[in-house]
Formats: sequence, C-alpha cells, structure tokens
Amino acid sequence: MFVIEIKNDERIVVRRASTEDLKEIVYALVSLVPMGKVISYKTIASLLGIHPRLVARFMALNDKPIIIPCHRVVMSNGSLGGYSRGGKIVKEKLLRLEGVNVVNGKVLKEHIISGDELLN
Repeated sequence: MFVIEIKNDERIVVRRASTEDLKEIVYALVSLVPMGKVISYKTIASLLGIHPRLVARFMALNDKPIIIPCHRVVMSNGSLGGYSRGGKIVKEKLLRLEGVNVVNGKVLKEHIISGDELLN
C-alpha cells in the first residue's frame, strides 16, 4: 500500500505506507461503521491487503475507544473477539446499547456489514 503526501512546498511524494499510516487508515474505516452494525477484522484486513491480526493489534492500541468504535469490530464468525477496555463483557454491553443482538457470544449475521456496505 502506498501513501500520497502533498508537502508544504506543493511537492507530491509517494511512499510506502508505514505501520502508523496503516493504523490511521484502519481507524478511519472503523469510524465509518454505523451504530447497530459491526464489521470483521478479516473484512477490514481484506480491504487493505493486511493480516487480520494486525487489525486486531491496532484495535488493542486504540486510545480513543468510543470515538474510534473498536467494539464494532468482531471475528468473521460473529464471535466478539477481545476488547482491551474491560473484556468481552464490556464489548457486548456496548454493542447491545447500540442495538446489536448478541446470542451465545456471537453477533447475529444481520448486524455484520461487508466491505462494500462500509464503503458505499
């Protein structure tokens, strides 16, 4: 993945995306997930051509957990996955507050959005 930068002197620079760039892109995508919906780590990873574990790592590093709603990112089978701000119990409570149905630790499929749905 590449990043295009426009410098102060109006030069255009194209460079490989750094880990920090990727983290910011992942956070931007997660911020697009609407209330009442979730997306999988795998879907975000597929959109960017990175590994789902890297997406999960970025979610764990999120220091703005409500502004960047990392609780809306789940495993591809609907399981909640982790949540660094209080574990699965807190993640499930946040999702339920937003109208997401969770049964036996899994989000119902009706709440999981695809990459196309996220970007349209």
